This record gives sequence, structure tokens and C-alpha cells, in this order.
Amino acid sequence: MADAVRVRAATPDDAGTILRFVRALAAYEREPDAVEATEEVLRAQLASARPPFECFVAEMDGAPVGFALFFATYSTWRATTGIHLEDLWVEPHARRHGVALALMRAIARTLIERGGARLEWRVLDWNELALGFYQRLGASALGEWETMRLDGEGLARLARG
Repeated sequence: MADAVRVRAATPDDAGTILRFVRALAAYEREPDAVEATEEVLRAQLASARPPFECFVAEMDGAPVGFALFFATYSTWRATTGIHLEDLWVEPHARRHGVALALMRAIARTLIERGGARLEWRVLDWNELALGFYQRLGASALGEWETMRLDGEGLARLARG
């Protein structure tokens, strides 16, 4: 029988584990070659005075089995902070053991402790496993909102004017 799930804040020493999970998530999301992050960059970011993200690592039997990477947001309508969950990943062998739930609870507690009011994330429309999990948590889809992205040459062109 596996030990209980333990969730802890990531440290710079977890950079390699985080990158491994990011790559596994990218492969699952059918974009295995899209990851540009490196262990060195993640380590430096986590060690910086103002890290651009926070991360929880979930462990079972003392081994990392999942992670949740997130960052602060702000709602002008509510005039309060929130959290955007960027990535959530649980190793296939550790699924159905409460790992994702433990990670989501840790984020929710963090948000509430900080006085925030909104936890948001994106999920691919074909990811039925994730959609079902999030719906069981009580989350609702914001179907009227589209995610927009500007990067690469388009971003550079806009910046140049």
C-alpha cells in the first residue's frame, strides 16, 4: 500500500523534476517538441528574489509523482488576487490515488490564505479525464471566453509599432 500523498512547495533543487513533468505533460498534450524550458532556467527562476511562478510537488512513497505550477493573477472586477494554474500533471501510475486532488487542495488553500478569490486554468477540450475531474471539483467551463496568444514575430511586430 502506498504512503499518503504529501504535497510540498518546490525548491530550486526540484527544477529537474519539474522539467521532467513539463515534458511528460507536453507529450500527453501532443506537443512533445514544444518545450523550450531548461533545468537551468527553471532552477534560476525558482531561486530568484521574485520567482515568476510557484510550484507544488506531490510525492508518494517519498518519490515525486506530480506537480502543479501556478502564478498570481488579478481581477479588476473583483479587485482581488487570484491564481492561474498553468500546469497540473500526475504520473500515470499514481493516478486515482488522490494526487491531483491533493495538489488542487494545496493551491486552493494557498489562494484562500492570501485572501484571493479566483482559481482559473485551461484544459484541452479533448481531455475527458481532466474535464471530468475538474467538473467533480465543482469547476465550470467559461465557454464564452477564447484564449488568445501573441508571441514570436507577431509580438515583435507589435512591439516595434
